[in-house]
Amino acid sequence: MAGKMFPFTYQIRSYIKNRFILGIQAKDIFNEICRVYGNNELSFSSVTRWCKKFKSGVDSVKDAPRASRPKTATSPKIVEKVKDLIATDARFTTRHIAKFVGISVGSARTILRHDLQMRRISARWIPLLLTKEQTLARVRIAKQFLKQLPKYNNRSFGNIISGDETWVHFYEPSERYRTKYGQPKEAKDLA
Repeated sequence: MAGKMFPFTYQIRSYIKNRFILGIQAKDIFNEICRVYGNNELSFSSVTRWCKKFKSGVDSVKDAPRASRPKTATSPKIVEKVKDLIATDARFTTRHIAKFVGISVGSARTILRHDLQMRRISARWIPLLLTKEQTLARVRIAKQFLKQLPKYNNRSFGNIISGDETWVHFYEPSERYRTKYGQPKEAKDLA
């Protein structure tokens, strides 16, 4: 089991418990489990550990509760707050989201990536998968585009530039930036 919970983990532990109560040794229990579930399903040390637990008086086949910090940052209420915040402005950074909602930056990133399934493209948070409406809109636009081309040929499509998720903006650094950081290397060479 090596740290993983399999669908039949509790069945195997119950089997170990019942066989232990009948007085069967841990090695024999391990061999029986290997015959039924396979050699790689459970280690011998796990069988001996559970036999020791049952010998000490433990009755439950479930793991004992562990002390840990409560997971409050990824509660449905917080996830909904982040979702509403992104709906108002998709350009918020994870720092801004964390500050507005009152969680850590890592928690904000986890909520965006895993819970809301979003990624950041061109300074905006967008869903990883398109909704049905977005998919239908793309199909409609593609059909309109095809109607604009009178005849299909490879040459026509070769002259078309299209993009899916990238916006390219022309950017010229301000005069303040140039004076603070100096001219670009090419400009210095020309001067």
